[in-house]
Amino acid sequence: MLSIYEAQQIILQNTIPTNKIEIIPIENANKRVLAQDIKATFDMPRFDNSAMDGYGIKMSDVGKKLKLITKTLAGDKISSINEGECIKIMTGAKVDKSIEAVVPVEFVEVDGDIISIPNDVKQSANIRPQGEEFQKDDILLKKGEVLNPNKIALIASLGITHIKVYQKPKVLIIPTGNEIKNHYESINEVEHFNSSSIYFLFEELADVKIMPIVGDDIETIKQNIDTSYDLIITTGGVSKGDADFTTEAFRQIGYDIKFGWIAIKPGKPFGFAVGKNIACLLTGNPLAAVFNYNIFVKPLIRKLAGCKDYYIDYITLFTTNSLKRKAGRDEVIPVNLTSQGVVLSSKRGSGMISVTSKSDGIIVLDKSTWEINQNDKVKFIDFTRWSEEFKEFIC
Repeated sequence: MLSIYEAQQIILQNTIPTNKIEIIPIENANKRVLAQDIKATFDMPRFDNSAMDGYGIKMSDVGKKLKLITKTLAGDKISSINEGECIKIMTGAKVDKSIEAVVPVEFVEVDGDIISIPNDVKQSANIRPQGEEFQKDDILLKKGEVLNPNKIALIASLGITHIKVYQKPKVLIIPTGNEIKNHYESINEVEHFNSSSIYFLFEELADVKIMPIVGDDIETIKQNIDTSYDLIITTGGVSKGDADFTTEAFRQIGYDIKFGWIAIKPGKPFGFAVGKNIACLLTGNPLAAVFNYNIFVKPLIRKLAGCKDYYIDYITLFTTNSLKRKAGRDEVIPVNLTSQGVVLSSKRGSGMISVTSKSDGIIVLDKSTWEINQNDKVKFIDFTRWSEEFKEFIC
């Protein structure tokens, strides 16, 4: 069987990023992938300005009593000063070249229009110089970044109204199984509700459609394989039972089955197929399907969507409890975050579903590791951190 890293490599090698681009207003750009670099359209700040409410002075007048000649608010035209003079200047107001420092209002003494300046003023104090934050034509956001409100606010600050983004990939979900029903249907004593598909529906970087549930019938599965989608995800029918037809259905219509098993626990039955599009064939067991989706399918979708960072990243934390397990396969362990570190979950059966609702992320234990002790260092993954380069995330 393939290792986790080998399976990831095969999947990503067979994933071609989209080159389809559309132009949208920035108001609609949240969770979209940039298809262009965003360059600064001007210096920021655009001019020298005051960082404080205070008094603009010359350095030669430090420690002296000065005559207040005027007041400048943000947006006002600037005034210059001579020796012996000062200007009251508000935060954000443009600073004239004749002003060499700004002294905060709380550090001066005021007697009518006579302002007493302290002795400990430094050159350029409280003056934000033009271009301090960034300069015109600096690249502020790079092609392939996923936009969020912070980044969109930056784009708005440049006076940009529309941007180029990659079109979202189209993903088709095909749930299979005679024993499953949708959550809005009735079930009998031997059936259960389909939960995996609704989890996949909320993928923010793709347009996802869920097909009606397909029974355990190879011809019906074949009829529902739609190659107009960029990616097909199936659930169920990938093990070696009498009713497991999904992998064979894809094979019969010409897909190249790159693999059908992975040395991972839970989630060993997992297939990847390449044809006119690509397909990920997941188990019907909910926890295993969710784990495999995050570890294998989510990076695929990120690359497909044009993201520059599609490798799993992690942060290093320490465990707060211990755990023993049977070695043999790399194993995914759900964990919870606390202020002291991560709590390892003892519940991780492939058919469980409540586990994901109670965990903050996972760690992946190496096949040779049979025990984790309290205060051991682990690699915590919550699938919000992504890297442009491959990182070994298995502990």
